[in-house]
Amino acid sequence: MTLSGVEAVAAVALLQGALVALPRDNALGSLRRLRSPAWAIVLPGAIVIGTLAPLGVHGVALGLIMMGTLATPPLAAVAVLAVARGPRTALVALALVAGLLAMLPGGLGGDISTTILTAFGALALGSALARLIPGTWLLVGLACMCAADAALLQAGLGGPAAAAIANASGHVHGPLFDEAHIGGIVVDYPDLVLAALLGSFVAGQRQQWHAAALVTLLAAASMVFTPVNTMFPATIPAAVTMIALRGLSLLRRPAVAALGSQPTVSEATA
Repeated sequence: MTLSGVEAVAAVALLQGALVALPRDNALGSLRRLRSPAWAIVLPGAIVIGTLAPLGVHGVALGLIMMGTLATPPLAAVAVLAVARGPRTALVALALVAGLLAMLPGGLGGDISTTILTAFGALALGSALARLIPGTWLLVGLACMCAADAALLQAGLGGPAAAAIANASGHVHGPLFDEAHIGGIVVDYPDLVLAALLGSFVAGQRQQWHAAALVTLLAAASMVFTPVNTMFPATIPAAVTMIALRGLSLLRRPAVAALGSQPTVSEATA
């Protein structure tokens, strides 16, 4: 792998880790009143629809692209103002600069700026889903999403779906917000949402920083060790991290019960 390739891998892996680290505690908490297990179907549904719907139907692929293009700017505003931790002025400035650069045609700057705005949009959507899906059902939905991702790629449908989206993208004039794209590395929108969902689920806990570090390492490893011209299920890093955190939480429970202490935040939300 070339130096530029290593830099692109590092940038995309750090972006996924940042999406885990950025959500603040109880962001978009008002959505809890709409909480239901039914929302869990959104996770595998996004993978299945995003892969199968564009195949052979140009209009559907174009519709998915336009949906992301129209929805991302307001979602990014929600992320900057109500979800992301950090200095509000700096976050707003970053989003505004990214928006201005995204309007410029092509180039690395255009890719980075659209990636930043897409990531902010995914951050808002992931945080919303974390509030809407109960903890246990979130794990079920995540497992189904990961399984669907792997199955569709194994069936050879990922490549044709990506080609259909790319073909439809050529008919859109202006910035696109359907993926993170740095160098030759691409991460689809649902994978970014999944990282943000994980971060929102553990936001405010010490586990959030552990999860961000683990997702970054696993994402980088998956991109480095995946054979050239092979599509890897990008849902794996977040799924493995969630399972690892869940396992550690279960291992701690007997000790906590023996001490007669109150359940931790992570146990109460699990």
